[in-house]
Amino acid sequence: MSPRWQALLALTLARAAMGFQYQSVAAVAPLMAEGLGLDKARLGWLIGLYLLPGVAFALPGGLLGRRFGDKRLVLVALVLMAAGGLWLARAGSYAEANLARFTAGIGAVMLNVLMTKMVTDLFEGRERLLALSVLINSWPIGIGLALLVIGPLGAVAGWRWGLFSSALFAAIGFVLVAAVCRPAPAAPPAEGAASGLGLGVLTRVEWRLLAVGSLPWLLYNAAFQIVMSFLPSFLVGGGRSIAQAGSLVALNTVLLVVGVQAGGLLLKRAAHPDRLCHLSMIAWCASLLFIAGGSAPLPWLVIGGLLGGLPAAALVSVPGEFLRPESRNAGMGVFFTIYYFGCAVLPTLAGALYDAAGGAAALWMAAALALGATLMLAGFRGAMAASRRSTAAGRNELKSERPLP
Repeated sequence: MSPRWQALLALTLARAAMGFQYQSVAAVAPLMAEGLGLDKARLGWLIGLYLLPGVAFALPGGLLGRRFGDKRLVLVALVLMAAGGLWLARAGSYAEANLARFTAGIGAVMLNVLMTKMVTDLFEGRERLLALSVLINSWPIGIGLALLVIGPLGAVAGWRWGLFSSALFAAIGFVLVAAVCRPAPAAPPAEGAASGLGLGVLTRVEWRLLAVGSLPWLLYNAAFQIVMSFLPSFLVGGGRSIAQAGSLVALNTVLLVVGVQAGGLLLKRAAHPDRLCHLSMIAWCASLLFIAGGSAPLPWLVIGGLLGGLPAAALVSVPGEFLRPESRNAGMGVFFTIYYFGCAVLPTLAGALYDAAGGAAALWMAAALALGATLMLAGFRGAMAASRRSTAAGRNELKSERPLP
């Protein structure tokens, strides 16, 4: 295995600790609620608190990576995750649990931004799509491992030991990244204090492309979060038991993992990868509309899981198509700040829509976001084409102004 694929494996395993830790509170929620005296609202807040730091820390994380080095900041992020997980396992009050969860969340945000940037540096072209599909699959895989490990461990040894396992996973990730990862040859070196922490490294063209190119990944993920959050309640409201609804959603999640990885392989070989992305997102949108309309959910969840996962690698790789190596830290910080902000706001709106108009309305919103993602991808391609035409016109103008010999 080449060094860059070894690095990808180490980064993927370490990033799985993020999904594992995110799910840790939910996996021992009944036990933790009893131990700390928490109601459902407080447990829900603790679960969501893990992602909240993204709005404030995604951009600083990317900029600090440029100043001090991506690998060094990834290791700091894993330390924060391990420390936050250990602190949460030892927390004696709800306030202390909040501080611990927020600390771990800061580390998770920095990890997400910088690992995506590191893989973008390590791979190019179609190979980058395959590599990013492997990396982003670590999130659902980590969640699945948490469901298999943390709940049973908490039931046998107590909820604190279940939470402690998330700190141990982050510590293992620290060892792997420290031992295996090396800077990509194309990556610019850390610039130290001389680089500052500003956004001046981004050109006006990169700002414009970021404003459009961040939206497909945001809308796509917000749609998935809405489905995962409200589909179980919709199914239960349709007459299925909690166990049946959970099994159907779990099947959809497993097929999503398969779809994301299949997408990385197919997009690498496809003659027209964007066409595949558009068709898969439209098919996923249709599957959600059929479920919302009352059709039998099983076939549509199978179709939606497999096809809905196909475009993921292409959407997250968008910044790598136009950001220069020296601007990737800042650009990835902006990209994920927009992502975290949107994913905090849109599911909340879907919840309000659910309360006002029922579960079908929330699924309609998810379908609309999936359709919006494909429209925004087309809009990004148009912006890219316009940028290339503008650049070509500027070069031709410079050539015409050169004096004749």
